[in-house]
Amino acid sequence: MWHAFIILNEIVVRGMDYVLGWILYLPRDLRLFTVAVMTSAILTFVRLLATDQDWLRRADADKKRLGELTRQARRSKPLLYAVVPVALLAAWCFARLGYEPAAADRSVEVRMYVPASAIGRHAHMIPQEGLEAENGWVQEVARDRPAQINGLWDAFNAAVSGWLGRTAPPEGVAVWRLRPTRNGRRYDLKILYAGGVYEKQLLVDSRRYAPPVKTYDGEKVTAVQVAMAPVKLFGVVGGLDFIFFPPWLVAYLLIAIPFVSILKWVFSIH
Repeated sequence: MWHAFIILNEIVVRGMDYVLGWILYLPRDLRLFTVAVMTSAILTFVRLLATDQDWLRRADADKKRLGELTRQARRSKPLLYAVVPVALLAAWCFARLGYEPAAADRSVEVRMYVPASAIGRHAHMIPQEGLEAENGWVQEVARDRPAQINGLWDAFNAAVSGWLGRTAPPEGVAVWRLRPTRNGRRYDLKILYAGGVYEKQLLVDSRRYAPPVKTYDGEKVTAVQVAMAPVKLFGVVGGLDFIFFPPWLVAYLLIAIPFVSILKWVFSIH
């Protein structure tokens, strides 16, 4: 079931690339503004198709008598009409706008997570043409460190996560710092560890990226991650880790929600 969902999601994302791929050429913050305003526009203009605007205008003029009917009219069909386009937009955003993609001549970390009991063991990544390992192809498993706190937003996140008991226990981690030499390459990274081979895809595109984390069932390796920098609006707006909202989604909602009211007011849509 999960495998089928992943395949369907990949089909949706690749299909939406033909519709929304131009957005990836825009500056980082403008990408978030564009998709957020597009969502607001969908939620706003679908009302022209899903509601009787003349009836709503008369209902608004007589709110005391028809207030309840107005609320019902606003909450029924518009959301149903908007579900599909917003879902397609959201699926594409999750796959394309969350992180700064890997690019040529820029370092990117690949992290292999293992149980803390494996600290001190070694893992070997198989060398590939077009990739340089700045810290070597063989890495020792060390104790993972908490993410560095930068600014009040990160401090708030860490405090709330700790209070809610959402702080993950320390794991072991082996870290490679790789530097791709050119764009337009897709690498199938292979890590040899504890008698097994663990793979992770690295896409060096400068606009797109492969899913950042690949999880493994079993006790030897928990996950392999390409640790790309998350996209933050203006470089400041972070995520809400305690409810699993990444930074791009927080920025997206902060833009999209008020723009629904703004667009309704500008275009006189009820």
